Amino acid sequence: MVLLKKSRTVRELSFQALLNTKICELELRPEGTLRECLIQLRHELKRKHVEFFPHFYFGEEPWGCIDRTGSVEIPFYIANSNLRRLAEKYYISYTKEEIMMILRHETGHAINYAYKLWIRDDWKNVFGKFKKRYVEFYNYIPASKDFVRYLHYIGHPHYAQKHPDEDFAETFAVWLDPASKWKWNYRNWNMALEKLRFVEMLFGRLQIASRRPLRVRFTETCNFKSIISTVAEYFEVERKVDPRVKEYTEDLKQIFAEIKPSSPRLMRAELFIQHYSKYLEEELSVWIANADKRDIKRYLRTLQTLCALNNLQLHPDQATEKLVELVIVSTYHLLKQLRFVK
Repeated sequence: MVLLKKSRTVRELSFQALLNTKICELELRPEGTLRECLIQLRHELKRKHVEFFPHFYFGEEPWGCIDRTGSVEIPFYIANSNLRRLAEKYYISYTKEEIMMILRHETGHAINYAYKLWIRDDWKNVFGKFKKRYVEFYNYIPASKDFVRYLHYIGHPHYAQKHPDEDFAETFAVWLDPASKWKWNYRNWNMALEKLRFVEMLFGRLQIASRRPLRVRFTETCNFKSIISTVAEYFEVERKVDPRVKEYTEDLKQIFAEIKPSSPRLMRAELFIQHYSKYLEEELSVWIANADKRDIKRYLRTLQTLCALNNLQLHPDQATEKLVELVIVSTYHLLKQLRFVK
């Protein structure tokens, strides 16, 4: 009688652990493509003598710079490759080039706010009044050559025409992009070229951003820590959740309450299970007489992997009580499997 047809791979269990994790409990940091993009952005700013680097944080969506702050929100599902693959499959995808384009644009906003460029008379003369009403639906002139086109090509048509603030951010992004060749590509766009030359003058000849601003307001509106839904619920892929793994994980979290690693004496739960694996195998064999020991070993390996993926720990003084709880819970899980697998 086989309880588990085959041993689960770490990759499968890692995917299940991700689906079952609440977004607010994710440990997020820029990895992979996003990390590469942020490093590239910093290099581009340095080459242009811009010392300020925005405060980037993970939020829900959409991308955006918080009004008049130096904070830029990045969708949490861009953070690492696992979340990006999930988003690409069930929600939305971004290429590395598109991520860079958006980062340059939002950085333009943050720099505008950090150095308060929008209050300068020469800024107003070039881009218009910053306090102009900001509307979601705006009229634009398709043939106009008074505005650059940047996010225009990735789903934001004629975005620079939306508002003076967006006009500046788009112009800044074109100026910052080392591949834009703006002096050539906009040579016959008189007004757009004037705006680009103005940005060049601010950051080039005047080097207005060669020093970090003294006062910048930072905030984290809609931080991902406020999203209480699980990853599976957020992307509406609950059908992909293996109910067995979800149940195992919930029970393990009950047994090994998630403890902050404040004490050096804490023990990793997966090592604890490994250390007592022989004892657990024998106990479970007694309680489940018709179970195959190989299936029990596979089951215990699954528990070890889930403990590692969820960073579960315990205090060594809790060993006896945790062993008892493990035997009780494991007996229930294995007996439940026996009822459905013939």
